[in-house]
Formats: sequence, C-alpha cells, structure tokens
Amino acid sequence: MKLLALACLAVFAALSPASAQSGSMADMETLEQSAITFVKAFNKGDAETISNLFVPDGEVVLDTGALISGRKALQDHYTNVFSAPSRPEAALETNSVRFISPEVAVEDGTVHLTYASGEISSHHFTSVHLRQEDGSWLYASVRDETGDHALPNEKLLALQWIIGDWVMQTQEGDTWISFNWSESGPYIDAKALTQAAGIRSTAATFRVGWNEHTESFNSWAFDDEGGFNHSNWTMSGPNRWILKTNGITAAGETNNATQIFEVDSSGESFTWSKRDQIIAGEVQPSQMLKAVKRPPHPSTASTETK
Repeated sequence: MKLLALACLAVFAALSPASAQSGSMADMETLEQSAITFVKAFNKGDAETISNLFVPDGEVVLDTGALISGRKALQDHYTNVFSAPSRPEAALETNSVRFISPEVAVEDGTVHLTYASGEISSHHFTSVHLRQEDGSWLYASVRDETGDHALPNEKLLALQWIIGDWVMQTQEGDTWISFNWSESGPYIDAKALTQAAGIRSTAATFRVGWNEHTESFNSWAFDDEGGFNHSNWTMSGPNRWILKTNGITAAGETNNATQIFEVDSSGESFTWSKRDQIIAGEVQPSQMLKAVKRPPHPSTASTETK
C-alpha cells in the first residue's frame, strides 16, 4: 500500500495565476496552511490531527481502489500506517488548483516520498477541498493514481551511500573501487583495480541504473580481459541488497552467482558476499570481503597494469 495515497503531505508549490483559477489569495493561503498542517502531522505520526483535516465523511481512495471513509476510519488507518517500522519524508509538488465553485477546489499534484534508504517514489494525486462556513478548507476526497513517476536520477538516490572511494584488502592483495555519479546520464559509474604481488593487475568498470520495466536497479560489469555480467538488485532489508548475477567469463564460460551488499549504519563500510556461484557448471567457493571508504586512490583512474 503506497503511503502517498493517504493524502497531501507537504507545502504547496508556488502557483502561477493560470494554475490557481478563480480563487482568492486568502483561499490559496488557507489551502497552503492546511497542507503545512498535514505534513507536520504526518511527520509526527499524529493520526488524529490528520483525520480532523477531513470533513466528517471525508474519504481516501487508495490506488488499489480501496476506500477509507469517515474520520474514525481515517484515524485508525493512519495509526496503522504510523505503527510501521519506518515512514518516509514527503514533499508535495502542486501542479494546479481549480476552483469549481467558491466552495469547491480541486488540486492536482505529485507527492515525492523519500525513504530512510534514500529511495524516492513519486505519485500523482487529486484532492477535493470543501470551503467551510468559517472560511477554512477541509479535505473531502483524496485519490491516488497508480504508478510511480519518480525519475531515474531520483531513484538512484537510494544508492548514494556507495558514492566515493573504497578499498577491499585480503592476504593476496587489495582492490580499489571508485563510484561516481555518471556524466553521461542517470547512472552511477565505477572503476576498480585489483593489485596482488607477483600477479598482473586487473581492472574492471561498472554501471548502475534504474530499470523502469522491472522497477529495480540493474548493473553491468566489464573486466579488462573480456568478461562481463549483469545484475538485478533487490532490497531485502534496511541497508541490505541482494544481486542476482549472470554473465560470461573471458573464456566464454557461463558465470552465475548471488551477491549481497550489507551497508554499515555509518555508511563508512560494507560487506560484499558472493555465494551460489557456478562457472561452467562448477560450484565455486563462497566469498566475503569488507569494503572500507578511503581517500581516492590514483590507480582507480587508470587501467594500466604492472
């Protein structure tokens, strides 16, 4: 159930005269104050205040088609929502406010929800406001439209923890990885260099992007020997990602594995695990390494080998 469907959650965006049709400045200011009250109550988890911003028989229509009607039902519903382990911060982009009559206003806009993970989801909504005898405005109906309209670059904010320079150290050698926002589109790009005594250094490049079709992150990796793979990302918990990976080695062998990223709460380290790896039909040993954020290493900018 999308939280955005529950109502307008933030301050009105500035509207041009053409966007706010036939309403007085006082009406617009009152509607804006109602939205401010709503978002403050939402962020505090105050279900009672939210329910009182609706008319007594006000309703919320979820994108599933489910109807929640009446202040008591609305308060119970928001109470259940706020009992969840976490809830997002929200911002409202108001596209238009149309006054159907002096007593009825219809607002169209987009809610942008930012979750603790950094992920953003954006959804269109329509709300109907009714003017009361004392000049205040209350929500009569809020309807959520289906579909997430967040842009790919907004989705990538969920992975901003990975931006920077990292090192993974083992007894055999070190791997340096540098992740940066791409200059060629809504992606995260990376370069890696593995160095080990007595062995030729190896390099690899990576790209991470948002796949609108699967509604998930996808990544592609290419090594300097000709191998490549593709991974589909799934968030399995706070700061934890599972990657299903398939590819081809430089020798033309199939290469499938499950990778897991678990990010420390500080954001300064993460563990990288690889398991269930099968290369050309042969099961490979599981691996687990720890990556620590470090100052930039000059070698990540070059694929030169020693």
